[in-house]
Amino acid sequence: MFDRDFEWAELSRFATYAAPQATLGVISGRRRQGKTFLLDALTSATGGFMFTVTETTEADALRQFGGALAAYLGEPVPFRFAN
Repeated sequence: MFDRDFEWAELSRFATYAAPQATLGVISGRRRQGKTFLLDALTSATGGFMFTVTETTEADALRQFGGALAAYLGEPVPFRFAN
């Protein structure tokens, strides 16, 4: 990662924030500037789960998500989501 110390520090601070309620972070910026790369690195560093969907049908996206989530949780069978 080159010259992303500030962004990495802010993401790390957000990911380790111990709030009693749910929190929401918004990542924005120009295309092709490394937002997904940073989030993927943060997810790996914290043992989290990240799923990015490509342009596809809703049913296929849900199928892919169910498979990815089951694999992350060590489940032998993919989860099935209707919506």
